[in-house]
Amino acid sequence: MSDDKSVLHAEQQELPEQFEEAMKELQGIVQSMENQVLSLDDALRAYERGMLLSRVCQQKLDDAQLQVQVLQDNLLKPLSQNIEEN
Repeated sequence: MSDDKSVLHAEQQELPEQFEEAMKELQGIVQSMENQVLSLDDALRAYERGMLLSRVCQQKLDDAQLQVQVLQDNLLKPLSQNIEEN
């Protein structure tokens, strides 16, 4: 096993709530795996954690995209519809 204690079982660590935090942790995992500083067991745990983090990031991006779409839909109503509402 590796001396790198930062790689714990994925289920033992809470997932970051902020997109930026999740991306930073994911980038660290990728760097560790690319540098081959992990044992096989640690690499598998890191991969599992990375997959969880990538899902968090994707969900945050999907949520942001939906929010932007809702905002655009509310702001980009046809002019005649805005006049009728007033």
